[in-house]
Amino acid sequence: MLDDAVTRALDRIRRNESGMTLVELIVGMSIGLVVTFASFAVLGRATNASNEIADRQEAVQRGRLAMEMITRQLRSQVCMGETAEPITYGDGNTVTFYGDLSDGSQNVARRTLTFVPPAGSTPGRIVEDVGFGVGEYPDLTFPTTPDRSNVLLSNAKQVMRNGQAVPVFSYYAFQEGSPTGDLEQLDIPLSATDAPRTIMVHVEFVTLPARPRPRDIDALTLQDNIYVRIADPTRPLEGPRCL
Repeated sequence: MLDDAVTRALDRIRRNESGMTLVELIVGMSIGLVVTFASFAVLGRATNASNEIADRQEAVQRGRLAMEMITRQLRSQVCMGETAEPITYGDGNTVTFYGDLSDGSQNVARRTLTFVPPAGSTPGRIVEDVGFGVGEYPDLTFPTTPDRSNVLLSNAKQVMRNGQAVPVFSYYAFQEGSPTGDLEQLDIPLSATDAPRTIMVHVEFVTLPARPRPRDIDALTLQDNIYVRIADPTRPLEGPRCL
């Protein structure tokens, strides 16, 4: 009796030809492919977005670190005696000055900060050259070849404003005869008369990610104003003074 029931059940299964048609199979496969491709597209976009964020963060970190070093060095300006002001030369890409960042164990150094523009496949960069004085302060002599050279920032370029490249370094002095401490921008390169008058250096540049082909969309613009320590803003008519 049991065998007959099993036999009848197997016969019903063999006779049952219901299932998916070819059209249904094709439609199902098509939907599956669409979902798969959409998943890959979302994954690719998420990966690109993650890389963009990483590039921008890297550019921000390098740019801010470079600006901090530039600011620290420019604020270390010192006079050479009572008559020689710190800044000896300045133009849009270069500033040279006397600075002291030591604990007194080293002489005053002559420091030069230079923006080297991009050239061909070589990206722009900001370089620091340091030459330590030899002798007794303030009668120091400085080497013609720097004792030390460092790249403070790679993949750097100038800010573009109204289609024109903006100088990385610009210089300001108290307006002559102004008792309120108003500033005026000095012509570059600094003349022998204007260099001692400089009381503020404005620094402005663009930093790009360090990858081989950085995109402008990931760039960061940084700027800062660095005042000369020997300038007293409460006595603008005197300008910077070496004491």
